[in-house]
Amino acid sequence: MTDEQHKQFLWIASELSPENLTCDGELSKRAVDAKFRRLMAEWHRLQKEVGRAVYEDEIFEREYNRQRHLHSQTA
Repeated sequence: MTDEQHKQFLWIASELSPENLTCDGELSKRAVDAKFRRLMAEWHRLQKEVGRAVYEDEIFEREYNRQRHLHSQTA
């Protein structure tokens, strides 16, 4: 997985959080369902690009490790 693909997965995972998915409860159920379908379609497209299943936990762990590495370089 490239860094750019990782960034895209990370963005999608963030958008799938309940508060972002529903725009803090402002979206209708229909709009939330449509947004969810769009985001999941993009997730599946990226998985095909990567050539394997990619899981949300993997994305967050990679980001955690990336951030930790950046902070260790500046310390």
